[in-house]
Amino acid sequence: MSEAAGRIAKPVLRGLHNATIKRNLIVSSVLCTIAVVAMKVMHNDPKVQDYAEFYKTYDANKAFQRMKDAGLLQSVKN
Repeated sequence: MSEAAGRIAKPVLRGLHNATIKRNLIVSSVLCTIAVVAMKVMHNDPKVQDYAEFYKTYDANKAFQRMKDAGLLQSVKN
């Protein structure tokens, strides 16, 4: 057996910790950005649209009168 074939190359350890931290920060930043965009698109945008649809036809005076007629408001008596 030759001497060169039996040797294993030494691992490169200089700067390994900094390189690992840099890679982890990049991966976590990308994943965080994806999570924020997904939350906005899948949760917040439909909620805003639902509220907009609700308030297009909402009449506050009509709702007040309905609650008043049902006797739910103690401060307002007929």
